[in-house]
Amino acid sequence: MAEISRFVFLIGVVVSLGACCDEQVSPSQSRAAYPPNPGIVRKVQIALQTRGYYAGVIDGFLGQNTAIGIERFQVDHDQRVNPLIDRWLLVSLAVKNN
Repeated sequence: MAEISRFVFLIGVVVSLGACCDEQVSPSQSRAAYPPNPGIVRKVQIALQTRGYYAGVIDGFLGQNTAIGIERFQVDHDQRVNPLIDRWLLVSLAVKNN
């Protein structure tokens, strides 16, 4: 039953992101987020991929697939769900911001 709830939640997330949209996810001004630096985005994509949360291309683009991978990771790790690259995500994934 938990899997069905998670699936329904992820469907809601996809719909809220605009599933038919290929635009880049813009960071919110209210939360400290890193600009979508391609180098950092690549590191996050690799970290998510090694943990099984991202199956897309490692391209450094913070697009729909990367955002969904971030949200899936956050759901599984009881974090606030927000498809942004912020300090908490980098720490959780052990990604260095340099």
